[in-house]
Amino acid sequence: MKKWTLFLALTLGTLYVSTAQEISLDDLMSDIEAEKVEPAYLPEKMLFTQRMLWGESGLYRKVGFAPKELTAESRQRELKARRTMFKIHQATGFLAAAGMIGQAILGPKLYKDGTNFDVRKAHRGVALGTNIAYGTTALMALTSPPPMVNRKKFDNIKLHKLMAITHFTGMIATNILAQKASAGKVDKKWHRAAAVGTFVVYTASIVTIKLEF
Repeated sequence: MKKWTLFLALTLGTLYVSTAQEISLDDLMSDIEAEKVEPAYLPEKMLFTQRMLWGESGLYRKVGFAPKELTAESRQRELKARRTMFKIHQATGFLAAAGMIGQAILGPKLYKDGTNFDVRKAHRGVALGTNIAYGTTALMALTSPPPMVNRKKFDNIKLHKLMAITHFTGMIATNILAQKASAGKVDKKWHRAAAVGTFVVYTASIVTIKLEF
């Protein structure tokens, strides 16, 4: 009986040691594999302009404007640049909104008296300034370094981007219709409708930044 008990104990002990060794080996291999996995410094999804400029094989990395090798330190510098560009994006965005308000004031005056040279000159000047501010705002958003991760859920940032597509289209339409209206090819009401619609969506897109959800 004692021999059987000893034999059983030795057998169980051998199995235990063997299993423990296998588990330890598996853990070791898992640790080695984990060490081989490189951390993700770029999000999987980016704007096509961001991928073209800041991707792993992006233009900025090829010409030396951005580090070719992605590291935690280099990405921190890129995120700092992103924050700076975002501040410029906000500032020029408010300037563009102010320009749109100015256009809303000058536009009706120009409709009533199209021969008033001073009003026409002011309207063109404000229109140029608005387009420059708006273009700079769009440029800062499209060419900024990508974030570390992109949120998967639908939130105020995604809504802001969707509205940006809408008012960007409206801005192009407004400028095209302005030229056609000046040449008498289309009714001025279509230019006015495009301008008003663009301003409404643009203002709403600014508000969405403050409404976090």
